[in-house]
Amino acid sequence: MTSKKIIESSAQSRGEVLREISKTWRGIKQHMHVRISERVREEGAASLSQCSVLGSICAHTDVTVKKIASYLGVTSPAATQIVRELEDQELLKKVPNPDDSRSAFLLPTAAGKRHLAKTEKMFSAEFEKLLAVLTDEELADYARLSNKIAKSFYDKQ
Repeated sequence: MTSKKIIESSAQSRGEVLREISKTWRGIKQHMHVRISERVREEGAASLSQCSVLGSICAHTDVTVKKIASYLGVTSPAATQIVRELEDQELLKKVPNPDDSRSAFLLPTAAGKRHLAKTEKMFSAEFEKLLAVLTDEELADYARLSNKIAKSFYDKQ
């Protein structure tokens, strides 16, 4: 039976199911944000915005303040402030952009990479707790479906 037939045979329409999934995802995101923020504060780590910036500059070699602003959905001055805070903590450094003297590339320092790894462990631990309610089979299904969604998203870019 296809997923379309399953949805048609249930009392809920596809639109209702999608709205329910959207609501659930927002709830999970909010829960994770709150829990990770609490853990970050307890550990004296960088803020979640700072961790997002560190993650972005660790994953890419051409990150600028302008790209950070776009990625976070904030203004350039707000992104500049986050970058300054990370520089002050010696978690990132700026290097001149050879193609544009008005901008600089952002690179993680060794301390920045260690800090990000620590934060990623916190996130993983919280995510494991969240998914502990799933059986091994359900977890495998969740992983398969999540990967399918992620692949379709990245294939479109």
